[in-house]
Amino acid sequence: MATIKLARSTSCSRCINYAEPRATVKSGLNCDITYAKTQMKATRMIYGKDDKVQAHTLIQSFKPSEVTPEQANELGYELAQKAAGGHQVAIYTHTDKDHIHNHLVINSVNLDTGLKFQAHGVEAIEKFKEMNDEICLSHGLTVPEEPAKIRYTAAEKSILERPGQTSWKDEIREKIEQAKQTTPNFDAFKEKLAENGVNVIERGKTVTYQHVAENKKVRAKKLGADYEKETIINGFERQLAPTDTRNDNPTTERGKLEPGSAAIDPSLDRDPELQRSDAATEKFGESQPGEQFTRDTDSNKYSPEQLQQQLERLRNHTDQLQRDSSKAVNRILETPENNPERPVRQKQDGNREDSARNEPEQRPIKRDQPNYHQDHGPSL
Repeated sequence: MATIKLARSTSCSRCINYAEPRATVKSGLNCDITYAKTQMKATRMIYGKDDKVQAHTLIQSFKPSEVTPEQANELGYELAQKAAGGHQVAIYTHTDKDHIHNHLVINSVNLDTGLKFQAHGVEAIEKFKEMNDEICLSHGLTVPEEPAKIRYTAAEKSILERPGQTSWKDEIREKIEQAKQTTPNFDAFKEKLAENGVNVIERGKTVTYQHVAENKKVRAKKLGADYEKETIINGFERQLAPTDTRNDNPTTERGKLEPGSAAIDPSLDRDPELQRSDAATEKFGESQPGEQFTRDTDSNKYSPEQLQQQLERLRNHTDQLQRDSSKAVNRILETPENNPERPVRQKQDGNREDSARNEPEQRPIKRDQPNYHQDHGPSL
């Protein structure tokens, strides 16, 4: 049984820094997992979309003892192909809990088109759940059962079977349905229920309904999934008309990027080769004459020739980053601390004479000291 959680982040580096050190198995879609952070950064810089949302994260959890870490990572790779085929995705498998789970870090910018990854609200969660269920069923794994929209206890069923009888819980359900249809948000929803004799008691993400006339309380999950706080709030969000339209046009001008915005992680002690790569990335993100994207105002599409040139530059740039990073790693491994066979120069004693200087040894200067045991004073 596999479950899905969806989130987004304004820092792709932070997502990778959390998931990578804890990973038992890791792999990459459309990127080299070793250089995933650098390559995702370069893609966002190419299209001038390195601000706001930089990454989306998916957490794919499995039932304990149902899969191995290697199998879980393969299932995460399949989910990445279905959910974000044109994006760079890093898949990290964690085994630090009772259940094995994957962290999928999705770069927000499409590698080929430059469009942003769209995953918002309950509709996106439901879409990814369906993809995940299809993958699990194809591999013979279990999927979570759908929760009941309305739950009736045995006592309620016996009351409802009698003609003309209703339970106090059913009265709460009816008033909730009426309030949902006549209110625009959750605050107005609570006020409407209070006017109809039902108090809403919030405790974090959970809700308890109180029937004032009967002086009885019931938790939302006991009434059914349709009456839980998250479900009701998501219903209000779907009723609202979308006010923001997608803006696929790069809004950040290349020439207005802040200096140093292409630096991968300034807090790290960078190797000279990596510093050179970072500088190249920064320069790569700056505008160059005659190479900015232009739009066809009629078709609202990128010019194919310019898009192909930019993609070719991206591939060449990422290859150069990999070569520079490999040189830096090899240089670190070749240091005397990491190479026991390489002779190490012994530290010389600072008090010994340095023969290379060829300086004569200076004899200490002796001065006559006063002799206080004589009566005639110090000797001259």
